[in-house]
Amino acid sequence: MRLLVHVAGEADLLLDSQDPRSSKVARVEQVRRRRTEIEALLDGPEGAGAVRRMLINETPQAGSASIPGTSPVLGALDTLATRPDLTVVILGTSQSQPGPLDTLPIAQTLANVLNGIGSADRSYPVRQATVLSVAGLAEAFVIDALTEYLGKMPQYEQALVTWGSGATMLTLGALTALSRAGLPWQLVLTSDPTAYQVVDPLEQLDIDPVAGVFIRWRMFATLDDLDRTGQLVVQLSDAQRDLVRQAAKRRRDGLEAADCASVRAVLADAVVRRDGTASLAVRRYITSRYEDLLRNDQNLYPEAKDLLHKYEKPGGGPPLGGKLSRIREAVGCDPVVDEAVGLSSYKWLFSDEVATLQRIGIGSHNLCPPSPNDARLIGDYLSRYIEETSWRLAELPEPPVTPADTTLVVWPAGTASHPGVRSVGEQVADGLPTTITDFLGVEQARVHAVIFGVDDGEGSRECAEQDAALIRGFPDKDANTGDGEAWVELIDPNPDPAAIEQAIERRLTRETGALLLVPTGKKPIVLALLGAMRRVGARNGLPLFVRQNATPKSGNVYAAVHLWPALTEGDRPLLNAAKGALRALELDVAWRLLAASAIDPAVTNQARQLADTFASRRSPTGVLEKSGVDQETWTTKLITQRLEVVEAALAHAAAPADRIRLLVLAADAVEASIAAVQTQKRRRPIAGRDDVTRRRQNGNFGKFKNQLRDEVERAGEPEVGSAQILLLLNQARNRAPITHGTTNDPDAVVREAVGHQAKKGLLSATDLAPRDLATLLRRSVAAAAERGFGDPGRADSLLRLQEKIIGDIGQALAQRDAMPNRVPSARTAPTAEGGAPSPNPVHHCPDLP
Repeated sequence: MRLLVHVAGEADLLLDSQDPRSSKVARVEQVRRRRTEIEALLDGPEGAGAVRRMLINETPQAGSASIPGTSPVLGALDTLATRPDLTVVILGTSQSQPGPLDTLPIAQTLANVLNGIGSADRSYPVRQATVLSVAGLAEAFVIDALTEYLGKMPQYEQALVTWGSGATMLTLGALTALSRAGLPWQLVLTSDPTAYQVVDPLEQLDIDPVAGVFIRWRMFATLDDLDRTGQLVVQLSDAQRDLVRQAAKRRRDGLEAADCASVRAVLADAVVRRDGTASLAVRRYITSRYEDLLRNDQNLYPEAKDLLHKYEKPGGGPPLGGKLSRIREAVGCDPVVDEAVGLSSYKWLFSDEVATLQRIGIGSHNLCPPSPNDARLIGDYLSRYIEETSWRLAELPEPPVTPADTTLVVWPAGTASHPGVRSVGEQVADGLPTTITDFLGVEQARVHAVIFGVDDGEGSRECAEQDAALIRGFPDKDANTGDGEAWVELIDPNPDPAAIEQAIERRLTRETGALLLVPTGKKPIVLALLGAMRRVGARNGLPLFVRQNATPKSGNVYAAVHLWPALTEGDRPLLNAAKGALRALELDVAWRLLAASAIDPAVTNQARQLADTFASRRSPTGVLEKSGVDQETWTTKLITQRLEVVEAALAHAAAPADRIRLLVLAADAVEASIAAVQTQKRRRPIAGRDDVTRRRQNGNFGKFKNQLRDEVERAGEPEVGSAQILLLLNQARNRAPITHGTTNDPDAVVREAVGHQAKKGLLSATDLAPRDLATLLRRSVAAAAERGFGDPGRADSLLRLQEKIIGDIGQALAQRDAMPNRVPSARTAPTAEGGAPSPNPVHHCPDLP
């Protein structure tokens, strides 16, 4: 079955709502008279047939309020008259304080007409017409009403929405509801009554919309797996596949610290994803890069020495920061150091980049993502190693190396504002909705704007220039926006979609993380913008937010913003990837993938809450603060639950690199839990000094480790107790190849840690100690529970929440699987004659990063 959604309006009764000579009172009376006339015809001898003739190609009499043409809904139905399988849902407004121009009466009249025609003519495409009452002009009312309706009805295979009459904001609300329900939709254009046509805003897309999302989040292995198993709507070409597989291999090598370039790839993942769990590569990268530069220096100066090795104690240590301090203090005192001062390897150790990486490394122990400033500085450093042409030649977006902190806002400028109505530029200057800044993971987002003006002498161009000047006036200390940039593009009243698309796409930067459409203005322009932004977003892996145009409920910021999926029924790969990311505990990536899909936003919110709680950080949505729980409840009392989640993830991790990551993650989760505890005596964080705050938090964990050591030394237990197990977990983390060690086998890493702890007197019985990672994690769960850090196996645990979210994703996938596939483009994997793969040139992925 198909579904047609139509927003009722006066045009459906062939009445002119735009006639400036008609007052509101006169329009109400015209609607009343026309409805009375139609109802009389329905009761007459010819019934619905007479009404149908009246509303199609009517020629109005002189002095009549009618307009020539065809009722939009009837014209759309004539276009869709291929088979009688349509359910028509007509949206009519009925506000809580009834307005004189509420359209619910019109919707009811139209439903009576369509049901009457369908009863008399079995070949008519309408099986049933239903009216949905919408409580107001805000899009949220439409979303609620249509979502509730769809939940009660059988699954439709396709939805169509009329575009050209009725309130634009209600139509956009309907599109949002359909996207969230996973229904593929197309538009039926009704603006030109002589040329009704069905359009798809994503038609002729030559790249799978979800491929860009995976590249945007540097999920190369996931994209490769989806391509191998044929889950992409549009298959990758040979050149694209080669780039993706090289990038996926580089990350695997990086987690095993194979070489400097591969470690740099893991570092780029950490910066882009703003995921504290991936920041573990920074210390290894500092030393790996130093070794590369030292080898180059030694080619010219054979006497150059390895300073990091020179200032390492015989038993190991101190940490990298301690070594750097000792080297710096030796300047002027140690001839070996003095000879190295001018070398590139020495300069690297004391560069701004290394200082920044050190700060990121301190935070990574607490699962803290890089601060915006640190991430931007390292992003600038990583960008030196990018070869843009390889990805662009393969027609793929360039993988970013900088975290996104910019929103590109697009809108068509109107003419002079009405009294009391602020321009879109003024509205945007008041700040971006928190929906967008939360998605980007930044407190302050930069705004870039493309403003389209019509150069017709009616003031649109001038309004566009004024709005652009406002945006360029950023930053505003009271708004959540940073540096502002704006460009004015002039278009025709019936714009060229390709020109609009190019104007938007050329304003993207590597820092662009989201698109925001403000859909004001005439419908042909809004439609062109909508299609262009969906395609630009799909190609570049950027989420498209669409702002409601209803008056904000409080303040000046328009907070009601919807995140649209790149492709409704094509989000299966996103959902599968999110499920995989949840199992692998790439939790911040998982909730962002869900946000880019069409799944119920409640599932996305739960995934985000899981990510925040696992990392022992306060939720941006304020859920934890409002729930009244104390700090201990959501920090140390959840250590057992966090370790349970890691232990369960190990069952799905076969590759050594993935198991090593989970080892590090388990230890970091414990450290983050301890470090997150704040006391009343602890000073507040220093603004702009995240490094100070993080060192204080690390001091928290340092005290905890000292307590464990003291306990072990005092007890002298013959058995391996809880304190020894937690210290062993921490030591195993420090011996992973991506941190300080050299062994790539995670079980061997555990055995090395056992030997080290035994030498230090911190492990009493090595024969009773864990000898592999699985055993270490299992006993860590028991150790945490023994120390009062929460009970294992709770029905309301984080593990159960994770399983519930994965189950919800499974249900959404089952819903998608029950729907017929619809390919948005004719392109598949390029083929040569005879069906063989085309001889595409192989574009090599740059080594770095």
